[in-house]
Amino acid sequence: MTRAGNCSPGAIRTSRSAAYRRGVDRRWWGVIVVAAVLVAAFVVPNLPARRIAGEPVGLEVSGPPAPGDCVTTMDDPWAHFVDPAPQIDEVFDYPTAAFGSCAEPIVGEVVSVSTSADPAPRIAATDYLSQISPCAIAAITYTGSIPPVVDGRAGRPSIIWAPQIRFQYTTVGPDRVQRAGGQHWSACVIGSTDDVPFTGRLENVLTDGTLPSAFGSCLSSADLASAREVPCDQPHATEILGASSTGPVPVDSSDAQQACEVFAGRALRTDDPTRGGAIQILTLTYGEQGQAIVQPDAGPLENTYLECRAVALRGAMFNRSLIGVADGPLPIS
Repeated sequence: MTRAGNCSPGAIRTSRSAAYRRGVDRRWWGVIVVAAVLVAAFVVPNLPARRIAGEPVGLEVSGPPAPGDCVTTMDDPWAHFVDPAPQIDEVFDYPTAAFGSCAEPIVGEVVSVSTSADPAPRIAATDYLSQISPCAIAAITYTGSIPPVVDGRAGRPSIIWAPQIRFQYTTVGPDRVQRAGGQHWSACVIGSTDDVPFTGRLENVLTDGTLPSAFGSCLSSADLASAREVPCDQPHATEILGASSTGPVPVDSSDAQQACEVFAGRALRTDDPTRGGAIQILTLTYGEQGQAIVQPDAGPLENTYLECRAVALRGAMFNRSLIGVADGPLPIS
């Protein structure tokens, strides 16, 4: 037995081993600290001398568009209005657009810009709809217009034709980068339905231009039963130029046909909308029996919907819109 206070040889060896390990640990920590100091002493003085080639460049952020600018791509808010009833209270991101060269196919043109507007990043569908009406009104000044009212003969009512042109109006605002830069503006854009690309310009197009085919209302055939809607840059036999409604005041069928011919001349911008017999100008009515061609001697028309159509004759087919063709070559294939 060992006396109290004395250690056995094994205990002494264990104590020495623990002390050795503690000494090794302290030496390793010492090595690490010394290495860190040496690295700092070498690297830190050299940091200012180590530079990356080049110069700092600021992010270039485009400003608001201007009237007449062309839109190359654009958000389509109208996808939210396919079925308005369940989606009318939907909230979506305020539409944005990209602007570029007018020489390439585009999807719209800027009609007007309000730099005092401050559109929210997200907007409810009902609020967005309320912003479109002023845009559509402003677009009339931008595109020009086809005089819609055709006076009747003495003592007979006038007929008001609405051009059947597929313009779509959209308001767009700053994108995220522009908003971050403090921009506040809203732009009215006139463009094509479903953002179909088109070539040509819309400024004063109804005054002295030719309507791009993306905006016409064309039908594949002159046959009322089989005709289907087709893009106007595809072969088609018929183009719908205008629509009207007689209301409760009767309109004589011969007056309706005459008014259609006058309006067709305005739409094509020519004194002879038949173009020497190559085009037939027809007035159609819709009733309980469907569509029917209005005959000049059909009598009075009341509370009925009318269409004014241009139809290619002798088996010909149009290959673009007739609106604005004037007295130039007919777009016939």
